[in-house]
Amino acid sequence: MMLWRLTEFHLGYSEVPIPIYKAVNRRNLIMNLLIIDDHQLFAESLKILLQKLDSSMHITHALNADDALAYLKHRAHPDLILLDVNLPGINGFSLMGKFHEMNIWTPILVLSATESPAIIKTAIKSGASGFIAKSCNSTTLMTAIQTVLKGEIYTPNTSKQGKQDNNSSYEQEDVLHITNRQKEILHLLAQGLVNKEIAIKLGISANTVKAHLYEIFRNLGVKNRTAAVKMALKHGLINQI
Repeated sequence: MMLWRLTEFHLGYSEVPIPIYKAVNRRNLIMNLLIIDDHQLFAESLKILLQKLDSSMHITHALNADDALAYLKHRAHPDLILLDVNLPGINGFSLMGKFHEMNIWTPILVLSATESPAIIKTAIKSGASGFIAKSCNSTTLMTAIQTVLKGEIYTPNTSKQGKQDNNSSYEQEDVLHITNRQKEILHLLAQGLVNKEIAIKLGISANTVKAHLYEIFRNLGVKNRTAAVKMALKHGLINQI
């Protein structure tokens, strides 16, 4: 069955049930979880996997920000929200801001197909309690959920560096690995210059500019020049023109 295969491919489906609430001290043993993801097949696959890990879990799925906001206005707040970053309309980061405006402080575990340092940092600074890649396996997913439910921060570095607290390294240091030369290029991009014009301005070749742009896009987790400039402005890498 295609749905089952997708679960196995993306999430490392395991035949062994692993209780999500193990080592998490809660009064209510039934966990209410909200998945916000516009990919129906992925969300349904994730739901199947989570209910295999903990059969008592109650899971609701919202396809977009509007559906999620409508649900939360009229229902009790869930114990945990799994939130996709790239939602249509209002993206995941903006949606977290709306949750806070509504006084919704449910722990949020951000999901993304891109494990970019910039995206991880933005997720944590936007109020998420954790971040996992959509390509993670079921063990990582379970660990992330348990960590977040205990009030701790979970990022891909958590398992490598040990337990992280609210003073996570993603909040303490700049993980946007942008060199001074790349900042110069971003500044010229913001002025609307093309590669050849940037090369002349900086006294380098157009191919070198292209190589820098590749690294800029990769480190910022973006796919085009406009998005790179927006991300650079957001993180204070360049000043508003």
